[in-house]
Amino acid sequence: MRIALVDAGSNSFILLIAEKKDGKVNYLLDLSTIVGMGKMKCEDDGIFEKALKTTEKYLRISEEYGVSKRIIVGTEVFRKLPSKYFEKLSEKFDSARILSGKEEAELSYLSVADDEKIPIHSPLVMDIGGGSVEYSFKIEKGLISRSIPMGAIVLTEKYVRSYPVHDQLENAKKFIEKELSFLPQLPLVSIGGTGTTVASVLKGKPFSASLIHGIYISINEIESLYKRVCSMSLNEVSNLPGMEKGREKVIAAGMLILLESAKMSSNRGIYISIRGHRYAMAKKILESGI
Repeated sequence: MRIALVDAGSNSFILLIAEKKDGKVNYLLDLSTIVGMGKMKCEDDGIFEKALKTTEKYLRISEEYGVSKRIIVGTEVFRKLPSKYFEKLSEKFDSARILSGKEEAELSYLSVADDEKIPIHSPLVMDIGGGSVEYSFKIEKGLISRSIPMGAIVLTEKYVRSYPVHDQLENAKKFIEKELSFLPQLPLVSIGGTGTTVASVLKGKPFSASLIHGIYISINEIESLYKRVCSMSLNEVSNLPGMEKGREKVIAAGMLILLESAKMSSNRGIYISIRGHRYAMAKKILESGI
């Protein structure tokens, strides 16, 4: 069985193609496109049109891969927008649903817990999206998950008025610290585009899953890059080797969330994972055979 799963997020739309063969789940393609749905102010600003074109492209790719089922899931931005937008995006898919923040966080945790490249028994998993940040971790009673509406797009639109950013995010830091007082002292794993972009920029090379998946980056490395990014023009940030095109406006806010999450959970650094809730969801679907 081979499936295509589209993760429609506040900033990125991601296509994952996976199959179950000889009893094993294999991931064949993981393709990301910056759409920026979380920035949409009205239906005519071009963003929703880009979202529609991106899903059409993903459907064509899915057909080329010969998938038997096409699924689309929405996250934070579609929990807030009128339902007509997700319904329009979903028209040509076989299955569609909007995940709750709790489901998103739980699936994100499972995607890391099931990954041999992340050798951590009990991680604190963080997924920085455009509209929200999900945290999940285990205690004796079970899995704890929290979804906080302070994603990279949200903080950028609230606090950043011009570039270079300089000290415009200082007030955001206080807000983040207040929101993250619940974090436990556990090894921190970052999934999502902010972490993978930071890792790619630190490597000075375009995104490569084999290059960055499972690596550990220190707070000092992140803090040094954050200060550098905050002092740069938008064009300079965009041209950094490893910077994902379309992420340059929100990367400073995303990095601040990374930094404060590490500090509040008493970590000296962060493990980077290219995975996310789409991996755990695809595996569940394939193993159930539904």
